[in-house]
Amino acid sequence: MEFDAAVAQLEALVETLEREGDKRALLLLQLIDAIHRPALELIARGELEHPLASALLAMYDLAPPDERTLVEEALDEIRPYIHSHGGELELIDVSGGVVRVRMSGSCHDCAASAMTLRRGIEQVLRERYPAFREVIAEEARQPGTRIPLPLVQVRRPVFARAGAVGELPPGELSRVQVAGVPVLLANVEGEIYAFRDGCAADGMPLEGGRLAGSVIVCPWHNCGYDARTGKRVDEPDEPGLTAVPIAVRDGMVQVAVNVA
Repeated sequence: MEFDAAVAQLEALVETLEREGDKRALLLLQLIDAIHRPALELIARGELEHPLASALLAMYDLAPPDERTLVEEALDEIRPYIHSHGGELELIDVSGGVVRVRMSGSCHDCAASAMTLRRGIEQVLRERYPAFREVIAEEARQPGTRIPLPLVQVRRPVFARAGAVGELPPGELSRVQVAGVPVLLANVEGEIYAFRDGCAADGMPLEGGRLAGSVIVCPWHNCGYDARTGKRVDEPDEPGLTAVPIAVRDGMVQVAVNVA
């Protein structure tokens, strides 16, 4: 509703209530003034961080999210891919554009895999966190630190060759078979990502689709998937692609389909 129309409708409503002798009309105006006036005065002075100003901005979804929230939301974009590598990503601190994280699990043990994941983290932070300057990965807990863990059996990734890096130019997709499993490779600006080949809608192969920037476009339904995380970008609530752990060693692309 336009501003002038909203003001006119409010005035008409108040006049109607006054004619009918409804004392709630005056109370309504008093409450609106009591809520908005002090907060608007603070906003006009530029004191946006004052609790009253922040509360009013939040009422209208106008309050900018804090830095930590922005960074956590950005990291959520890549966490599924990190989990597919048998790893975990913990946000430790955000200060002055510097993001401190801790990577643990299988990805921490594999230098090539960790480097690929680090670049993916930097990419999503640049896109989602405007003040981003640097990401610092702190060391995982030192051996000997006792942490109670549930007694579960964890499968470690077993990597197998999927082809040479030079066979997949930037901006291209490629379908390969690894241990009888169809895998889709995507080269996004020189970084290669891997997923089980099959549209999440019905399993139809994505071979023949296209890579538009960092989005894999399904040739059958035009579904869009983030080529770095596998998440749907056109329908975020719909299932995404299953990420396959990947490592680049000696110019060869290796994937681990046993854990994907």
